[in-house]
Amino acid sequence: MRKRLLLVYRGLSPYALVLGIIGVIAFAALMPGLGSDSSPLPISILKDAGIFMIFFNQGVLLPGEALRRGVKDWQLHTLIQCYLFIFIPLITAALLWLTRDLFVQPDLRMGFLFLSFLPTTVATAVGLTTLSHGNVTGALFNCTLSAVMGTILVPLYGLKWLQSGAAESGIHLGETLQGICLIIILPLILGQCLRPKLEQRFRHHRIAVNRFNSGVILFIVWASFCSSFELQVWSRVSTVDLLICFLGVSVLLFISSLLIWKLSGFIALDPASKITAFFCGSQKSLSIGLPLSALMFGSTDSSVNLSLLVIPLLIYHPAQMVLGGWLVPRFARTLQPMK
Repeated sequence: MRKRLLLVYRGLSPYALVLGIIGVIAFAALMPGLGSDSSPLPISILKDAGIFMIFFNQGVLLPGEALRRGVKDWQLHTLIQCYLFIFIPLITAALLWLTRDLFVQPDLRMGFLFLSFLPTTVATAVGLTTLSHGNVTGALFNCTLSAVMGTILVPLYGLKWLQSGAAESGIHLGETLQGICLIIILPLILGQCLRPKLEQRFRHHRIAVNRFNSGVILFIVWASFCSSFELQVWSRVSTVDLLICFLGVSVLLFISSLLIWKLSGFIALDPASKITAFFCGSQKSLSIGLPLSALMFGSTDSSVNLSLLVIPLLIYHPAQMVLGGWLVPRFARTLQPMK
C-alpha cells in the first residue's frame, strides 16, 4: 500500500502546482471571506511577507556576479519590456477591433485595454522561472523594472487611451515605488549581505525553498479568487458577455504566450532565458493592476464600472498561472540535464 501511494505521489508531483491552484480556487469559492479584504487575517501583510521572503531567498542563493551579468543581458530585457508595454497592447487593440461588432460591452472592452497595459507579475514570474530552472537573474531584473515602468506607464496610457483622469497619480506612484523598494530591492540586498553565512544551508534545503515559493504563489491565487468571489463580480455581467470575455482572455493569453516564445527563439536566446522571457513577457500583474484600476476608475463620478473593468484581469491572472503551473515541470525536465 505504501509503495502504491508513493507511486501515485511521484506521478502527481510534476502537476502539484496545477492541482494546488485548482484546490485553492475551490477553497476560495467555499470560503471567500477568509481571504478577501474583509478577512480577519492580515492578507495584505502575508502577501508582502511572502514576496519579501522570495526575494530574500533569491538574494541568498544568487551570486552577486550573476546579478551584475543579468543587468547586461540587454536583448532579454529589451524583448520583455517592449513586449509588455508595446506588443501586447497592440495585439489587444487589434483583437478588439476585429470583434467590435460581436463584443460590444464597453466596460469589458476597456478592461481588456487596461489589462494589456499592465506590467508583469512579481512573485509569480520569479517563482515559476525558478521552479523551471530558467534565468532567475533576468527574471528578477525584468520584474523589478516592469513594476517601476508600469506604475508610470499605466496611468499615462490611461490618460491617453482610456480618457480617464489620474490627478493623484504622483502620490500613488510614490507609494508603489516605496513598496517595490521595501519588498523587492531590500530583501535582495539583505540576502546578498547574508549570503556568505546562509548559502550552504539554503542550498542544502533547496527543495524546501522551492516549496515555499510555490506556497506563496498558491496563496496569491487563493487571495485573488477570494476577493473576486466576495465581490461577486461574476454575477454582474450576462452569460454571453462572460463567455466572450473568457474566450477573449484565452485567445489573448494563447497568442501572447506563443508569440513571446517564438520571438525569444528568433533572437536566439538561450533556453533558460527563453523561459524567463515566456513567464515575464506574457504575464500581467493583478497586485499592481487592481490598485491602479481603483486609482484611475474608482471615483464616484467615473463613467466606468470598476467591477466590470477588472473582470478580464481577474480571469487572465489565474489563467496565466494555471498555464504556467502546467508548463513548469515540462520546462524543468528540459533544462534539468543542463544544471
